[in-house]
Amino acid sequence: MRVLGLVSTLSIKLAQDDLHVVKDLEIPTEDPQYLRDLVASRLWGPSVLFVDTTDVLPRNISLSAESINHINIMPTYGLNVYSMLKHNTVVLTESAVRDIERKLLEHLHRNDARAQMSKFKYDK
Repeated sequence: MRVLGLVSTLSIKLAQDDLHVVKDLEIPTEDPQYLRDLVASRLWGPSVLFVDTTDVLPRNISLSAESINHINIMPTYGLNVYSMLKHNTVVLTESAVRDIERKLLEHLHRNDARAQMSKFKYDK
């Protein structure tokens, strides 16, 4: 169910033009105002979720996002439906897109997916 929820939410964000892809999360300064201006100039809305493949993020974006309440940064392994719905815009790095795509396709096309999900059904 989690995989289908992620696929649906990513599809909805894309259809609503609320899913964006950037090369990486490098920004030139750690000043929070720069990040606020960047979000405003790109019309990303009042709350933004940045997703990257690693826990160790670039210093500048980590420091600037830390003081802004409506901007969060998350690694791909923590990506969930609630976080995506909580934010107006989801910004993925190119490496995060590849990682998410690989993991979702792997789970969607498993040979034993039906058997794995059947253990959660009520059996009379």
